[in-house]
Amino acid sequence: MLKLRKKLGEYQEIYYMIFLLAMTGMTSAGINSEHGIYKIVFAAGTVFLLLKMAVTDFALRELILMALLTILLGANLLRNGEKTLILTAMGIFGAKNVSLEKVLKYAFWLKAALTAGTLVLAAVGVIENTAMLLPKGSEVVEIYCFGYYHPNMAFANIFTVLLLAIIVYGDRLKWYVYGIFTAIILAAYKVFVCRTGLLIWGGLCLMVLGYRAVRHFKWEKIYMTLFLAIPVVLAALTLILPMWLRTGAESAAKINYLLTGRVWHMDLFWDNIRGLLLGCVPRESFDSMYFNLLYNYGWPLFILCLVAYCAGIWYCNRKKNYYGTIGLGIMAVYGFMELLPLSVLWNLPLLYLAWILFKERRATNEQLQQEISDH
Repeated sequence: MLKLRKKLGEYQEIYYMIFLLAMTGMTSAGINSEHGIYKIVFAAGTVFLLLKMAVTDFALRELILMALLTILLGANLLRNGEKTLILTAMGIFGAKNVSLEKVLKYAFWLKAALTAGTLVLAAVGVIENTAMLLPKGSEVVEIYCFGYYHPNMAFANIFTVLLLAIIVYGDRLKWYVYGIFTAIILAAYKVFVCRTGLLIWGGLCLMVLGYRAVRHFKWEKIYMTLFLAIPVVLAALTLILPMWLRTGAESAAKINYLLTGRVWHMDLFWDNIRGLLLGCVPRESFDSMYFNLLYNYGWPLFILCLVAYCAGIWYCNRKKNYYGTIGLGIMAVYGFMELLPLSVLWNLPLLYLAWILFKERRATNEQLQQEISDH
C-alpha cells in the first residue's frame, strides 16, 4: 500500500493541474455552476484533487489549520449555502508540492485559448450571443455577452488573461507588449462598456510602471511593501462608506454615484453585520469582494481572509516575486468594485497563499536570477 501511495505521489502535481485547469477552463469558456457540464467536471476534478491530497504528506500544523478552515466554511455552507470560498480553499489546500509558476503558465495559455475561442464562436454565431440592457451613466445600453452570462464576465476573462501574462512572463514583456495589451483592453471596453475593468487596467499599468521605475533606484522593496496597505485600506473604506452615506454628506453621495450605487446597496444591509459570527441568512450578492465576504461569511472569516491576503503579499515580497505582489495588489483593488476576485478561478494569484499555509521555501525563477546577479 505504501509503495502504491509513493508511486501515485510521483504524479501529484498532475492530479492538481487536472483539477485546477479543468475548473479554470469552465469559467474561461463561460460555463458557470448552473450548467450540468460544470457539475460533472467539478465532480471529476474533485476526485483528482482528493487523490492528490491523499498522496501528499502534510505536517500536523497544516492538517489542523486546514481542518479548522474546513469546519468554518462547512458550517457557513450549511447556514446560507455560500460556497465561493470553498472552491478557493480547495485550490489552496491542494497546492502543496506544486510549482505555482508552472500552474499559472498553463492556466494562462488555457484561459487565453478558451476565452478567445468563446468570443470568436459567439461572434460568428456558433454559440449563443445574448444581449443585455444595462444602465451606463444616464442611459440604458444594449450590450452583447459573447458567450458569457454577463458582459462583465467576458471583460473579466480578457483582463485575467493579460494579468496572468504579466505575472508569468514579468520582465520578459517589453513596453510594446503593454501597448498591444492596452489596445486589446480598449477594444474590449468598446464592446462591453466595462468602466471598472478599464480603470483597473490603468491601475495595473501604473503599478508595473512604478515597479520598473523604482527598481532603477533599488527602492523596489520599499515600493512593494506599500502593497500590504491596499487590502486593508480598501476593506476599511468598504466599512466606512455606508456609514458616511447615512450622514447625508454630499461627497459620500457623489462617491456612491461614481460607484454606481454600490455604497447604497451595502448600506441597506449594514445593520445585519454587527456581531456577525457566520454569514447572514439568506445570503446576498454584492459588487464588492470585501462586503460580500463579511456579509456572507461573518467577521471571523472576514478578518482571517484579510490577514491571509496581506500575508500572501508579504510572502511574495519576501521571495522577490514582485509580479505576484502586483497581481494580488491589483486584484485587491478590483475586489473593491467586484465580487469576482474572491474566487481563485478568477483571482489565480490567490494560489500564492499556499506559500503561507505550507511555508513554501522554493525560490522563484525571478529570485534565483536576482541572487545570481547579486553575486
